[in-house]
Amino acid sequence: MHRAQELLRACVHCGFCNATCPTYILTGDEREGPRGRLYLMKDLLAGTAPGADLEPLSHCLSCRSCETTCPAGVHYSEILDTVREHTEGERSRTERALDRLSIAALSARRPLAAIMGGARRLRPFIPQALKQRVLGSSEGLEWPVARHARRVGLLVGCVQPALRPDLDIKAALVLDRLGISAQRVGPGCCGALPFHLHAHDEGRSTALATLAWAKTGDWEGFTSTASGCTAFLKDYPRLFQGTKAADGAQAFAATVTDIAAWIDPAHLPRLSERQRHRIAWHAPCSLQHALKEAGRVEIILRALGHTLVPVADSALCCGSAGPYSLRHPRWATALGRRKWQSLTGADPEMVVTANIGCQQHLAHHGDRPIHHWLDLVYDALTNPDKADRG
Repeated sequence: MHRAQELLRACVHCGFCNATCPTYILTGDEREGPRGRLYLMKDLLAGTAPGADLEPLSHCLSCRSCETTCPAGVHYSEILDTVREHTEGERSRTERALDRLSIAALSARRPLAAIMGGARRLRPFIPQALKQRVLGSSEGLEWPVARHARRVGLLVGCVQPALRPDLDIKAALVLDRLGISAQRVGPGCCGALPFHLHAHDEGRSTALATLAWAKTGDWEGFTSTASGCTAFLKDYPRLFQGTKAADGAQAFAATVTDIAAWIDPAHLPRLSERQRHRIAWHAPCSLQHALKEAGRVEIILRALGHTLVPVADSALCCGSAGPYSLRHPRWATALGRRKWQSLTGADPEMVVTANIGCQQHLAHHGDRPIHHWLDLVYDALTNPDKADRG
């Protein structure tokens, strides 16, 4: 808590952060922007705001766009996490119960996988508006045998294997073609799901289990096909600062990179004119604001021959934000609609993103195909006929 109070002193209250805050842009309410939340958090930490309304803190998407914008370098997300943990006991029983229900529902991999498997079998009969939310299966795909000197640990997530059981396998096959063996790592969840739903101790326990897994193999580094998970792995040092696990978390985080960093654009095929597309690229907040990796995937897509159309307000969140879209559907829907309008303003043939949550959320608003960028790389490397997506 002392560190959060120190970090708060960096804020000069200029308000630049509000210009890129999704909730402030939606409402125009100072309380729903980073500056207003920082004032509230300062009072909460000082103990001068008894009975204060905590809803503005709940409404924050933790997109970290304000950190990218802030000229003073305020570590807003770290302050917010500290205050949320500090005030957990002051939240209503209903709010806490809903958080627990969300964690239970999203972390139940087998039931969720069974539901999605049934949906895939019924996909031909599903209304067109819902088909994009029923994503690909792993049928016909096999994880490649580890055969290369270079090896990377690929985190197996919690929700993604149910929603997109094919994606990690496709990633492993892509890396195999490029001379890198990807191996499954982890107990499942990286810890982000419970941590962002106020179950901070559970999030840390899950993160500790992942750190233990990381010591069991000889990997050059670690990554994930979900940029949200990668960003949380990279944040492990912050979770464990001042604890016995701090050094291990720091060493682990130093080896974590976005999966795009493992793909050399020079080794990718150049697609024929027929196979190239006009793409609207949606960089998830976790990729551009947390990982600071904006630009890397764009280089890969252009190396394949695709054209990236301009996207207005590309720094703004789509409203998915992990479990946020379940807990705050009204806000998430408004942001999703706004983002879809921005993405399709230049009339692209498809939308491409880097995070399963964003893909699912945007598909709800979409009138054209939306893919994970690894889908396009996989098709170009392993099945050129399928590279002609649409």
